[in-house]
Amino acid sequence: MTKASLICNDKNNIDLVLEPIKGGDTISTLTINELIEASEYKKLRINNGNVKNAVAELHDVLKPLQDKNTGRTIRYQVLERVDAKINITIEADEMGASAEITSAQGGKHLTAKAILTAAQAAGVKKGFSKEHLIQLAQLAAKEAPNNQVELQIATGKIAINGKDAIIKPLVESAQTRILKPKKREDGSVDMRDLGDIICVNVGDPLAKKVPLTKGVQGYTVTDTPLAAEPGNDIELVAGQGTNISSQNTNILVSEKVGLPKLINNGMEVDEVYKIKNVTVSTGNINFTGSVIIDGDVTEGMKVTASGDITVGGFVESATLEAGGDITITGGIIGRKHDTDKTQISNMTMSVNIHAKGSVYAKYGQYAQITCAQDVRIENQLLHSILDINGRLWVGKDGKADGKLIGGYTKVGSSVNAGMIGATAGSNTVVNFEHKILKFKNDIRQIDELLKIESDKTNELKAAINKLKKLPKDKAKPELIAKIVPTYQYHANKTGEILNEKSSLEDNLQEYMASVYLEATEKLYHGVELIVGDFNEKTRREYGPSKMIYHERKILIDPIVNT
Repeated sequence: MTKASLICNDKNNIDLVLEPIKGGDTISTLTINELIEASEYKKLRINNGNVKNAVAELHDVLKPLQDKNTGRTIRYQVLERVDAKINITIEADEMGASAEITSAQGGKHLTAKAILTAAQAAGVKKGFSKEHLIQLAQLAAKEAPNNQVELQIATGKIAINGKDAIIKPLVESAQTRILKPKKREDGSVDMRDLGDIICVNVGDPLAKKVPLTKGVQGYTVTDTPLAAEPGNDIELVAGQGTNISSQNTNILVSEKVGLPKLINNGMEVDEVYKIKNVTVSTGNINFTGSVIIDGDVTEGMKVTASGDITVGGFVESATLEAGGDITITGGIIGRKHDTDKTQISNMTMSVNIHAKGSVYAKYGQYAQITCAQDVRIENQLLHSILDINGRLWVGKDGKADGKLIGGYTKVGSSVNAGMIGATAGSNTVVNFEHKILKFKNDIRQIDELLKIESDKTNELKAAINKLKKLPKDKAKPELIAKIVPTYQYHANKTGEILNEKSSLEDNLQEYMASVYLEATEKLYHGVELIVGDFNEKTRREYGPSKMIYHERKILIDPIVNT
């Protein structure tokens, strides 16, 4: 019987050695494969072609032999030791590089260092992960022969853009302090503790500019730098009564004793007049600067200030007029009116609040409030008349959970509350007329200009046509030459005005679509929203809802909390 064996050659690969002997079992490719599988060399790469050649040559050698005779030895290399192979892939954006290893077949495995060297040769220069290099080497060594293992071995670093410069207040303004009252040791709050907390002295730091940062440069795995964008700079603004510190140009300090107030990118300090209460005994107050009232403003009294007015208690059937903000710790209380018998928009309330800034109060009832910016009432606003350019917010800071019941509100941007209206169906009207009336007035003025330009254009065109129809002996080409440029000017002007009108009309529609009334808890019947020529009144009770204008209709959409 022919003997078959596997023997190492001088290249450390494996030869198949066949010693032909006539007779016995026939050796086939299957026999050889079984021999290889049972050997210590089974992980090596097999050369199937040489296996077939060896078997074919064996048959040729055995064929002429007599039984039990021996033929010449046949030797073929059938198994080869193959080292692990590596392929490096760099992502298109060069922010990552991966290595794919084809595991060894009896040959050498790749070390972490060898993987690193191969990656560097492929152009990867930065961002290597030592842990991933070691992990990949270990995975490939354990993997079955001739299988692929892939892992990301290098990662680029995204550039981190710089932060914008910011202005950080170092003192609290009046409204901030009052709407976040000081806690006592027993956990209660002292709503009347204003005192020196909201006042500053000469030299006190008011605000600090935190400079911009330049950002952190990034890189790709091929070591291409990725530039970072520096933050945007802003200028620290020294408002009235303040100045930039001589010791630190990023610090704003007070130049007087007074009331600090936030302005864009800075602060200002108003002269302050402080009084415990405003009553008949103190008389009315009229002060150039800001006024701080620790207690109440009683019935019939009037407080006028060019700056802010801060009240630690209540305002009852009184008048407050401020060139800045009005902040009232307690409530705004007017005399009760019979809103069922008299239309509220025709009423004159006994308490009148007027601010060129914003108005903040704990609650309000039967009040008349006019302001150029926003109104925020923390708890509830009942049967009041509001005329404000900004937003009405009834509720806590960041959560509109208060009650808006009854009243007539002219507002600029939105009305937000927890509950709007009441179970009794109190008429609650919200009208977004301020900006709409301005838009319409601007469009009316544009129409007037358009008519003037259009009439002039038509007049000149008629004159040109008339001159062109004159007989040759009466033709006046020099006059036509003078009129045509004037006609072209007015025609172009007409086109510009038409474009301006179209833009205004588009802006009006965008504004109307942007305003809304939102009840985060309940929207009761009797709530009316007016947007220009369109209005709708609720006829039943709704859950969390939003009233909006859309395509010439007032819609009521449910609010879905996710």
